[in-house]
Amino acid sequence: MNVRRFAIASLLAIPLSFGAAGIASADSYGSSTASAGPDGAAITTTASTAGHGHDYDSDGWGHGNNYAGYYDASLAAGPDGAGGEYTVSGTNGHQSFYGEGESWAGPEGAASSDTWSVAGHHHHHDHGNNWDDEDEGDDD
Repeated sequence: MNVRRFAIASLLAIPLSFGAAGIASADSYGSSTASAGPDGAAITTTASTAGHGHDYDSDGWGHGNNYAGYYDASLAAGPDGAGGEYTVSGTNGHQSFYGEGESWAGPEGAASSDTWSVAGHHHHHDHGNNWDDEDEGDDD
């Protein structure tokens, strides 16, 4: 799975992954506008979500389930072509990501562009494994 698909899937899964028992507070916003006519159709969507839970992370470390995410997209299609653009960002307190892109296609050709960045760490430790143990051989 590429980074873009992982980031978008993570953002969309954030509110669903905590379940009602783990949510202490959450807030979200969504707005969408669509139009269609004889010359084509267009839609814009903006959404954001944030929340904090008092449950344990999926790794069992008890850091709480903090998250925030943002998504904005515009799509249009008509007799001269179709295209869209998006911006997405999010964080879970351990990792953060940002992405933006666009793609267009028409009778003169097609183009697309994506920019992505991801930073952070995770707490999926293997506590039974000492990676610095020299006598077990090369750990690379």
